[in-house]
Amino acid sequence: MYDRFLLFLSIAATMLYFSSCTEDCGTSTKGNDPTVVVHDLGNPDKINPVISSSANSRYVEANIFQSLLLTDFKTLQPVGLLAVDRPQIQEINDGKYKGGMSLTYEIRPEATWDNGAPITAADVIFTVKAVLNPKVTSESSRPSYDFIDEIVPDPSNPKKFTIYSDERYFLAEAMGLNYVLPEYIYDPNKLLTKVNIASLKDSTNNNPILKTFADVFNTKHDREKGTIVGSGPYEFVEWITDQRIELRRKKNWWGDKIKDAPQLTANPTVITYKIMTDWNAVISAMKGEAIDVAYGINIPDFDQLKHNDCFNKLFNLHTPIAMQYDYIGINTRNSKLSDKRTRRALAHLVNKPEIINSLLYGFGESVNGPIHPTKSYYNTNLKDIEFSIDKAKELLTEAGWKDSNGDGILDKDIDGVNTPFKITMKYNNGNERRKNYALLLQANAKKAGIEIEVLAREWSVYLKEVKRHDFDLCALGWVQDPTPDDLKQIWHTSSMVGDGSNYCGFGNAETDKIIEEIRTTLDNNKRKELYYKIQEIIYDEQPYIFLVSLKERIAIHKRFSNANSSVARPGFNVQGFSVGQAANAAQ
Repeated sequence: MYDRFLLFLSIAATMLYFSSCTEDCGTSTKGNDPTVVVHDLGNPDKINPVISSSANSRYVEANIFQSLLLTDFKTLQPVGLLAVDRPQIQEINDGKYKGGMSLTYEIRPEATWDNGAPITAADVIFTVKAVLNPKVTSESSRPSYDFIDEIVPDPSNPKKFTIYSDERYFLAEAMGLNYVLPEYIYDPNKLLTKVNIASLKDSTNNNPILKTFADVFNTKHDREKGTIVGSGPYEFVEWITDQRIELRRKKNWWGDKIKDAPQLTANPTVITYKIMTDWNAVISAMKGEAIDVAYGINIPDFDQLKHNDCFNKLFNLHTPIAMQYDYIGINTRNSKLSDKRTRRALAHLVNKPEIINSLLYGFGESVNGPIHPTKSYYNTNLKDIEFSIDKAKELLTEAGWKDSNGDGILDKDIDGVNTPFKITMKYNNGNERRKNYALLLQANAKKAGIEIEVLAREWSVYLKEVKRHDFDLCALGWVQDPTPDDLKQIWHTSSMVGDGSNYCGFGNAETDKIIEEIRTTLDNNKRKELYYKIQEIIYDEQPYIFLVSLKERIAIHKRFSNANSSVARPGFNVQGFSVGQAANAAQ
């Protein structure tokens, strides 16, 4: 009961905090202030969209950089951003790329970089080459580009170009959702013009040019003013670690010339991401109007905020469906955890109904695989793994675990050494939900003879540890997009290395083949069958203990209009916020 006692104390403290908030509400002091302060729990890992991999980075980068296409906030369909429109896509039935496809884009004539130079096909080609450079730590981005064989600029229009591929990649258009970088900033010596795309796709390529470029690109362009430049409406001002990131609207931004494209709207003069890990402090700051927007609010806190009159006079609360899921990752490379029976036993020690009903206040639903339940190819045949300490014990016995010395902790011989079942579970400091996942599992595991030490880590440290597989168990989540899922980034064995996202070491030749077939299967029904199959294998192997998909919890100051919510991450569009008419009613 120790875990439940801790959870009770946490909730009780929160209730006490809110019960004390009965003071005079006063009136807002912000008026028509056109700045926006957004709360964030942690620092980005980098501010460079080619090599960053955290959601914190993506949200900041979305204001600085732009892509050819953008997922429309309301319709969730791609629309032109840098590009005039969606690409012209054609199947190729003869010639060099027979059996493949082509995509033709045209960049807006108004689109320019900060130095006034036009954004052209050369910048797109540079960005693709930077991602595909095997010396660049771009493993999280590379799967979206590796279908590309060649990009040919239109000889009569430098803003028009065609992408060629010898395969028919079902998510080829989604490449247009990735950010474009200015060649003149990130490759001033034009090093990558000396290599072609085909050579970059060879992972054994040791051309010294690639390392020369990567040595600078991987380290220089991630947090220093003047080295972070994009085509978006905001310029990077400063990043003070663990305090804030400040962005300022450009005075002469090319998007202001276009009046019929709402996706180019950018209203706030300054956007500041305020980094705080203490939720009590965050909520106090919001009540004092030092923070305008918070998302991912702790569920007990959010539940109390709904009933706080003072807070509701200042903020609208939004609960859109979040396209994400929480999970507990299991390091399959760890000899203690390499047997799938052991991993399945751990899954039996997770009480999902308690998590959903008690911990999440009903703000979640169970998930059992890597596809979000809202998507048509989510495998509905996969059922919750029953919470059962007895079944966990049975599986642990089958896997060779026993308490040989009577100390209450299971053990077994691993490589000739008697090894107790003692492991750690890590989570990022400030994330109370993940902390409680860990505490609940810790208590249940103890009943089965497993000792779990719970360790909190600062976000940037935690992310580095997870990427280098330095964990036994980890509490994390994946945020997804409305587009169909390319599973290569997370589940292919090629993504185990470098900055790849296969943190748990899952996969083999069979699963790699299925993932590759999904990428090249254009028939929706056939692709659905493949999605179902890979979900079944992942479910059987249990590299993740899949937990829940959550409803988002967002608070936005009422002085902003056009501040509606969406399933598109992070659930709001800060660039569209404007001051004046009160925001729409809470959703």
